[in-house]
Parts: sequence; structure tokens; C-alpha cells
Amino acid sequence: MDAVSNKATIFSKKVSSVGAWAEKQISRAAHFIRTTSMAYNEDDSEDNGSLIAKQVQSSDNHFFEQFPSAQLTNEDCKEADEQITIVKLAINENVKDMHELYVEAMYTIQHKIGTHTNLTHTQLSKYVQNAFEVDERLHKSLNARASRQKAPMVLLNVQLLEGRDLVAKDITGFSDPFCMMGVVPGNKAGRKPTPNPEDIEVTPWDFEELPQDSPLKKKEESKTSSPPSSPHDGKKHRLSRLGGSFRRKIVGKKGMKGTDEEVLSIPAKLIKASSVQRMTLNPKWNEKFQFIVDDITSDRFHLDIWDHDDQERSVLDAVSTLNEISTLKGLGRYFKEVTQSARAQSNDCQDDFLGCVNINLKDIPVDGIEKWFELDKRSDKSDVSGAVKLKLWLSTKEERVNNEEDELIDVKQHIQLMRQFALHEIRCSQQPVTYFNGSLPETAKTILHQHAIQGDLTAVHQGMCQWLAYSAMIDIGISFNLLYEIIDNLITIWNPLDLDKDEENMLACSFKDFDEYVKQYIANHLFDVNVLKKSQLDTFANILRCNKLIRESSLYKRCIPFGPTRNLELTESIGKCSKDYFTVVMNECKPLGASYKILLKLMINLIKGCLRFKFLDPLFKTYTSLDYISIVYSIWDQMLEEYLCLEQMNEGTDSLKYMLMNAHDGDEHVILNIVHLHTLIREFYSFKPSNYKPKLLRSDYKIYFDRVIGKWIDLARIKAFARVDLSCTLDSNLQLSTNELKYTSSYVDICHIIDQVANIWEKLYVSDINLRVDMLVKLVQFVCKVAEYYVDKITGQLAQDGFCGDLNPYLPPALVNIFCATINNAEQVRRSLIIHDKLQLEELSDKFEKKIKKAPLFKEIIENELDVCDKYIAEQIESTIQRLVVRLKPQMKKHVFHLAWSPAASPIESNLKPMTDLLDSELSSVHKILLHKNFLRIMQAQINILLDLFHTCVDENEGLEPNFYQRLYDAWGILIDYFHADGKGISMESFDQMLSHRKIISKLSLNKTTTNKIIERYYATLLKKQNDAQECKYGILNVRAYYNQKSQTLVVDVIGAKQVIPLDSNGLSDPFVVIELVPHLRFPTQLPTKTKVVSKSLNPIFNETFEFHISSNQPPCAMIHFIVMDHDFLRSNDFAGEAFLELNEVPGFGNAQISSTLRQFNLILIHPSNNKFQEALTVLESRKNDKEALDFLKSLNVSY
Repeated sequence: MDAVSNKATIFSKKVSSVGAWAEKQISRAAHFIRTTSMAYNEDDSEDNGSLIAKQVQSSDNHFFEQFPSAQLTNEDCKEADEQITIVKLAINENVKDMHELYVEAMYTIQHKIGTHTNLTHTQLSKYVQNAFEVDERLHKSLNARASRQKAPMVLLNVQLLEGRDLVAKDITGFSDPFCMMGVVPGNKAGRKPTPNPEDIEVTPWDFEELPQDSPLKKKEESKTSSPPSSPHDGKKHRLSRLGGSFRRKIVGKKGMKGTDEEVLSIPAKLIKASSVQRMTLNPKWNEKFQFIVDDITSDRFHLDIWDHDDQERSVLDAVSTLNEISTLKGLGRYFKEVTQSARAQSNDCQDDFLGCVNINLKDIPVDGIEKWFELDKRSDKSDVSGAVKLKLWLSTKEERVNNEEDELIDVKQHIQLMRQFALHEIRCSQQPVTYFNGSLPETAKTILHQHAIQGDLTAVHQGMCQWLAYSAMIDIGISFNLLYEIIDNLITIWNPLDLDKDEENMLACSFKDFDEYVKQYIANHLFDVNVLKKSQLDTFANILRCNKLIRESSLYKRCIPFGPTRNLELTESIGKCSKDYFTVVMNECKPLGASYKILLKLMINLIKGCLRFKFLDPLFKTYTSLDYISIVYSIWDQMLEEYLCLEQMNEGTDSLKYMLMNAHDGDEHVILNIVHLHTLIREFYSFKPSNYKPKLLRSDYKIYFDRVIGKWIDLARIKAFARVDLSCTLDSNLQLSTNELKYTSSYVDICHIIDQVANIWEKLYVSDINLRVDMLVKLVQFVCKVAEYYVDKITGQLAQDGFCGDLNPYLPPALVNIFCATINNAEQVRRSLIIHDKLQLEELSDKFEKKIKKAPLFKEIIENELDVCDKYIAEQIESTIQRLVVRLKPQMKKHVFHLAWSPAASPIESNLKPMTDLLDSELSSVHKILLHKNFLRIMQAQINILLDLFHTCVDENEGLEPNFYQRLYDAWGILIDYFHADGKGISMESFDQMLSHRKIISKLSLNKTTTNKIIERYYATLLKKQNDAQECKYGILNVRAYYNQKSQTLVVDVIGAKQVIPLDSNGLSDPFVVIELVPHLRFPTQLPTKTKVVSKSLNPIFNETFEFHISSNQPPCAMIHFIVMDHDFLRSNDFAGEAFLELNEVPGFGNAQISSTLRQFNLILIHPSNNKFQEALTVLESRKNDKEALDFLKSLNVSY
């Protein structure tokens, strides 16, 4: 069989060219029909086929094409200008304001703070000059003006966040840490000398025993300090803790005269302290401080952390007391001494110093810095550990000349600068504004960041400015996706106390303006938004998305706490747009004059409006909680109902009412207009929300529409048959550019008629369900008759062209092309009858059964009509193909004969080659020009003829050697692979469903099998039947058996039987058992034996033992055959049943356990079925010269 398989593979590859059609011949059915029909109407070149189609359709004034579905086109939408570009750069027309803004930008550059970037002042100035389009002379003038302005005050902002891993100073194992901090001046020029370290003692104690003339005591009396007391008083003066920073003691120098003593000056106003965090080594402060900086290049920030021990006085009190001294100077010297001599004279006390931090202000980046700073020691003896987390940034503050100047000037200037830079970038890009994504160059970002620092604008302020700047550019086409990102960032970083009231009011105004823009946009969206353009839909989506984000944010509620809800505003805008749209389209229709013309045009425009639903409704569902379709549709339905109510009062000859009432006259023009109006109303009705009950289909209109639909079906039948005649008369070859398939123009017209009729019926609605059922049956019948009529005409024309009678083996190519075009046309028409879905049979059946309370028999009638028509067309195609294929039957018969009687030594492939060459020649001539289904039909017809020839060959040559049938069997296997063509031809499932194929396989399989194998298969089948038996219909036989290997003796003990069937007239039997070894040809020396007869018993007991001397080496098919017979005296014995026992099951044989003990077997008695084995027996009977076959048949007829 492997050789046969390899041969089949070789032939399969050989004929692969025949099966190549499958990759390209894919059925396109209805889609192909529809697109081809449309191509006729759209092709500018207008070939012959399209001209004929137009001529056929125009012959009845386009009867079937008058009710097209409304289509939404770009012409139905006003084109919005999406390509706005910037030509003039100005945020306002006030030149003075522009100059002021320019000066502000130059001032920002001149006073840049923080660590420097790679951008120079010149680069930054040049960018501002280009952005404002300022010439060199004006630039120098405005730059000089900025230079003359007073420099801003530089501020250091410190946010003390937290500490970690501090040293424990208290006996509890914790500390009570607090911080003192200040700015240490770096430039000492012009300052008074500071006292020596021994003159100042700084300790962490509160104020104690201050002298009466201390400056801290006399602050209310005088703003100048008094000299300290003489050291000879024997009493030290001590200062309490200063702002959580210091405790000081002032001591005069040795030898210094009292009158010469100078006031020790300390800039105490620069010292600030934090709160005390009790009992912790990981304090959390989160406190903010601000310091004035004299020289950013040399000043540094210093911070000490101390452990607080005084429970009686707060740190803030001490700091506030110290800061009342306004004339003290020399903080740098003071800090230096503090780090070296805290509590120098209190050796009995524990040092409360926990660490310090020093930061050069010039190292602070322009964006600020936030990090953990490790605590430093003040000496090697200090016990310091841990770190403190700080956030530091620099800012500036301008001294306002006029106190009444706008407090929001920095915010407004920042907004204007940001907008000016954005406009400049848009202009330079030379792209539409909507393409701008908010990205600014590094120069612009540096200037804006410096301006924010100098104006002390936080991240929230900058986000607010960005929103205010860009949201004001909506009218010039700024991207709403960009606005969404900006407002999303602002909402994310905003906290309730970040903005003051004036700033919140600015945001409130912008939010109101944006709300108003959204309302106006929605109020005009049906006119302005082209839903066919993705860019405009995306813009609309981003507008709604922005609006949703803003209105649902806490920031909006903070700025605008009161006002109408978003849903209310949007509902009003949608309603206004819907009413305006209806009014506009109604005004456009009024010049048409006649009422029905106005209504037709109005319905078309309303349907086009409804076609926008599938684009717009998802947007409103995503970004609002509104039911957009319900709002719009209900308004249009209400306004349409009001219009129709007015029309009811119009009784003129051109009114809708007059036209409906006179439709029974049968005027074609009136019928078509009414049906068209009805289809439009139905189409409009299809857009309604699922839970909405429309008002449009008034009850008094339904009756008129029902009457007219019936008349239209009658007209359609007449027009359809007329079109068939005309299309067949004008028929011409149709060659599509996409493939080589053969068609003629007529099939397109017929398929188009069927498709259009089904489409129109799908749009129609007959209110009376009984009438609707009758009309549907009537419509389906006429469609089927049209299809059958067309197929009859084209097959008749094919016969007239010469395809009739007994065809010659050779056909002219022209006739082959006509044949292919004919059956292709018929197949396409057959496919076009798949209109079940459009007929809505299931839906109509359910309604009919619920309303009429009867079974929908019409459904079976309609389906039967379509099935009968389908089968009729298929039979016409197959009969035509049969005429083509049968002409080659004589040649195919000759090749089968040659194959069957070729020499045994000749390869099957060589003997089969004439046959495959003939098939190749036939199939190759048509496989590119036939539809896939028709090509398979030709292959199927060839297979049927071959099967018939193979059956005849076998029947005419009975009883030959098995090799003869083996050759035919192998050849048929190769032909199966040939027609299967690696899955591209006839499927294997199709072969399995062919009865004739199954019969030839069975017949050849039996005939090629040897007699011994057939006999063995016969007994194996009977044994399987016994083993599969589920009931003891004929009784049970009880036996025991074993095999003695030493003596090579099979011992069989027949015990008895139970429930033997009664075969005598007395209701009993006289059973006995015949025992034989089968197959007989395996045991030629073993004769059958039998038991005694047990009279009148259905449960006989025999208890007889039999021995058979046989070899232990037996084939698997060897078995013991038990035959139960009924003994009769006056006639032949009757058969009661039989059973089989495999020798392999007997102990001592094969896989059975070796034992000398008899094993009991309970065998179910069976009756053989002659019909099941008749085919095998027939084959054996045909072998007249086979002694084994004849002996076997004779053994079956032996009477015991």
C-alpha cells in the first residue's frame, strides 16, 4: 500500500496545475453582483456591459432603482476650515502693552537667578526679539529701559520637610528636635567688625536674668541699644534661646572701658525657627520659610538642629523677641561662633546640638532642589548623625512703585508671554494651528521659568497660566487634545489653598467662556461637524472630553460653585441644534412646491441626519450621560408629526392626502412616489431608540400604504419579466478585469432585479399581517419564476448555438466559452436567491403565530418555493454539464479497459496516464473561466462516469484473480487523489457521501481479498456480533475448555444450554450441540462432533467431553464453533443458534494462562444475518475454480 500511496502522490503533484484554480476561484456571490452593478454606473470608460445595463435599467425608467437608501456624503456637511495658519503675531492691538510685555521679558532675562544653563543672555534676548518681531533699534531702546529699572529683591524659599536617624539626647532615648536657620552673608565689605569668640557665649538656654538696660528690655522705650553692664558686676548676662537658634551672653573684652564698649551687632531678623517635634528621632515638620538674599553669588544658607529642653518657653517666643532688634548685624560671625562655643561655660550640662547644614545659594538650580542633606558636625567632639530633607528654591520680588498696581500683574504677564511664544512657534512651523502640541524651544522655556521664579509663581500658577493662555486660542484652532492635557495637569496638581480669590476668579471666567464655546459648538454640530472626517470627529470628542474633565473636577466646583448642571446645558444645546436642523432643511424643501415632493426631500434629509447617529452617539455616551439619539429623534419625530397634521388639512391636487386617496387608480408614477415615501418613513423609523414609540406612522396612512404595496408587487412582476427579455436580447460577453471568468451581461441584470426586490421588501411594512403574508408569498413566487424563466432562456439559447444532441469529442473554443458563460450566469442567479434574511421570515413567523394563533405555514411554502427553484437551476446546470462530459465516455471506457487488462508487470501510473491526460485536457480548458462551484460539478460528473465504468468492469469480470481487482483498486485510489488535488478539488467528505464511491470501494476490497481472508473475516464478523450482543435472544450455551500442551489435546466440555428457543409445536425443543473447529481449511483433519439429544427441554444438560488433537501453533482466527440444533424425526433438524469461542481465550493457548483446569465460558447464542454477508458470499460464489471457496460455501449448507 505504501507503493500505491507514493504513486498517488506522484499523480497528485502531476495534476497540481489542474487544481490551481482553487486559490483564485473564490465565490463572491451577492457582493460580486452588487459591486459589478455599481461599477456599471460609476465607470467613466463605460464598456459595452455597462452600457447594456444602463439601457436595460432605463427601459422601465429605473423601476427597481428608484428607492435607494439615503447616503451621507461630504457634500451634506459644511466644510470646516481646519487649516488655519498664523500670519500676524499679536495678542492685542495695543503697541504700548506689547512694549511693556517686551520690557518685562528683557527684565526677566537680565535678572536671571539660579545655576546658569548653557543659554546665554544674548541667545535669550534674540529669541524674544524674534518672537515679538522687534527691530534692532527698538530692541536696544526697550532693553535699556529694562536695565534702568530697579533690580528685584531675591528671596530664598525653604521648605523644611523632615529629619531621620537623629541622635538621642534625652534619657528617654529620644530628642525634642527643632531647627534654627538663616542666610549667612558672604560679602563682609563695609560691615563693622564682629566680636571675638571669647566675647560671645552662645548656649541653648532660654532668656534668664537679663540686665535692666538690655536692649531686649528697653525695646518699647528706645530703638537704640544700650551698652552692656560692666563685667565687674560679677554677674553674667545671658540671653535666652533666640528663635530656636541661639542662646547668647555678651561679655566685654578685657581692658575695655565701659564708655568705649561697642554694641555687639547680630542680624537677628534673619534667624527663623521651626516648631519642636516631641520625643522623636525622625521628626516631620513640613514648614515653609522665606529669607531675603543680599548677594546670591556669595551668601549661604545655614541650618542648625537642636534638642529643646525648656518646657516653660516656646521657641517661637524667643525668636520673635530676638527679631525685634532691628539694628544688629554680623550674622556670619555669629553663626561661626555658635558652631564653636555653644554652652562653653556650662560644662556640667549635656550638649544639645544635633547637627547642621551649609548650602551655597549659588549652587541652587533654577528649578530648585529637594533632597536629603547629611548633618555636619561643628567639631570633632560633636555627636551627630542622620539627615534632614529640605526643598529650596529662589524667587524674586519686585518693589512696586505704585501700591495700587494690579496684584495679578505677574500672572497676566506670564500668560501673555506664554501665548506670544506659542504664536511665534506656530508661525515658524508653517503648519495649521491644530498641529501645535504645546512644545516650546529651550529658550522659551528658560525665559518662562525665570519669569515664574521671579514672580514667585508656583507649579499650580504656571499650570493655570498655561490653561488661560491656550484656552484663549480656541478661535484660531488650537488643539483640544492639547487643552485636555493642560487642564488635566492643572486639576491633578491643584489643591484648594493654592490659589487666591482673584486667581480663582480668573479661572472661573475662562471656564465660563469654555462652557459657552462648548454649548455653541454643540448647538451647531449637525451643520459644522463632518462626521465622515476622522479629524473633525476627534476634535468633537476632545471638546466633550475636556468639558467632562473640567465640569467634574473639584477645581471647577471651587471656582464656580453655583450654576446649571452640565446635562441640562448640553441637552438644551442638542435640542436647539435639532430644531434648527429641521427648520433649515424644511426651508430648503419648500421651493419644490408639491407636498409629497417636500415630504420626500425632507425625509431624505432627516435620514441623512440620522446617519450621523452612529458617529455622534458613541461620543455622547462616552463623555456624557445623555441619550443623544432619544433627544434628537424625539424632536424630529414631533416636528414631523406637526407638519403631517397640517398636511391633513391640505386638500389640493398636489397634496399628500390627494395622492394617497387616488392611488387605487393604478397610476405608476403615483404608486412609485407613495412606495418611495413609505420606504423613507420606514428607514427613518429604523433609527428610533429601542424604547421610543414613534408618532409618525399614523393609522390613517397605513391603509393607503398597504393597498399601494400590493399594486407595486404586480407592477414589479411585469417589469421584471420585461427586463429578462430585454437583457437576454441585448446579451453580450462580459469580461471582468479582475479574472478570466466567463459571463454575459444579462446575469447582472437578473441578479440586480432579485437583489433590489429583496431590498425594497425589507424596507416595506404592511400593517395587516395576513395581507403581508399573502404579499410575501406572492413576491417570492414571482422572484422564483423570474429566475427559472431566465435560466430556461439562456440554456435554450445555448442549445440554439449548437450545444445540443450528441456532441463531438472536440468542441470549438467559442462554444466552450458560451457554455461556461451560460452555467456561470445560472449559478450566479441561483446564489442570488439566498434572500431569507431580507425576507425576515423568522420575525414574521413569530408575529404571525402570536397574533393569529396559528402555525405559520406560509414559512414552509416560501422556503419550499426557494428550495424548488434552487434545485431546478442546479439540475439545469448539471444536465448541461452532463451533456459536456458524457461525450468523452467512449474514450474513458476505452482507457478503463486498457487499465484493467494491461500486463501485471506494467506500472499503474503508465496505464492510467491516457485517462489522466484526457481529464487534464478537459479540465484545463475550463478551470480558469468557470466558477468554483461549476468546476466542481464538472469534476463530479467525470467521477460519476468513471464510477459507472469501474462498476461495469468489475461486474463483467467476476471470479478473476485478486490481482486484477487490486490493480483497479489502486488506480481508483490514484484517481481520488487526482480529483482531491491536495484539498483544492473534491473534498474527501464529498467522496464519503457518494454511495457509488462507497460501493466500488467495498466491491473492489472484497474482490482483491484472498479466499482465506474472506472466510476469516466472515467468522471474525460473527464473533464480533456475539461479543456485542446486549441480550440473550436465542439463549446461552455453557461450556468448559482447556488445551493440554504436552499431549497437544484440546478438551471441550459441553455442560448445557439455557433458554433455548422453542422450535417444536409443543413449545419445547429437542436440542443437541454440534462442535467443530473453524475455519475448516485450518483444520482439515478435524471432523465435527455432536452431543446427545436432550428431548423436550429448553434448558438441556449435556455434560459431555470432546477432545481434538491439534497443534498449539494456531492462527488468531482459529475458534471453536458451537451449533445448537433442534432434532426432528420426520424432517430436517432446525437451527436454534450458534456461538464461537476463540482458541486464544482457552487456557493453554496464546495469551491465556497455562493450566490443566477447565475454564467455563457462557456464550450467547446468535443467528447470522445473510444480508450482511451476502456481498462476500457472492464474491466467493464467483470463484468457480477456487476449491476453498466452494468448500466453504458447501459447509454453510451442511445440515446436521
